[in-house]
Amino acid sequence: MKLNSDTANKLIKNCDAEIAALLDAESKNSTYSYSVGEEPVVPAYSFSDTQARIHDYQSKIAKLRHAVAVFNSGKFLPEYGCTLDEAIGRMSRMNAEKNRLYALLQIPEKQRSRTYGSREADITCRNFDAAEVRAAYDRVSRELMEIQQAINIANLTETFEVDL
Repeated sequence: MKLNSDTANKLIKNCDAEIAALLDAESKNSTYSYSVGEEPVVPAYSFSDTQARIHDYQSKIAKLRHAVAVFNSGKFLPEYGCTLDEAIGRMSRMNAEKNRLYALLQIPEKQRSRTYGSREADITCRNFDAAEVRAAYDRVSRELMEIQQAINIANLTETFEVDL
């Protein structure tokens, strides 16, 4: 079966949802109760059938994840000089950097604070150029967006073979 990474990930989510539905049905139907003198109503449930279906979905998920991993490690993004897998790792580090820069941007130039019992206020001053941090934040945000777009294009347009 020929798939792209986006479709493979959607199939994985569908399999996860099917497993959750099977486990929910198992939880509801694996036992039953009735009162003395009452005819029991036994819900339809087969442990072996449920196990087999869960195993089939888990096997399909494993094959799909492996195919995506092989694709990610083999697909080269020439504009970034790295594989898709490396670009995903780079994005993780860049997101952490973006969050750090955002936190710096939230620091006011000057801030007054008074501790309990203190007669005098303390003044805390920013010790960096906010414009410099803003420029770095904008650069990282732009690079993140560009890398994400390159990954999205690869995930939507490049196909690979999966034996399901």
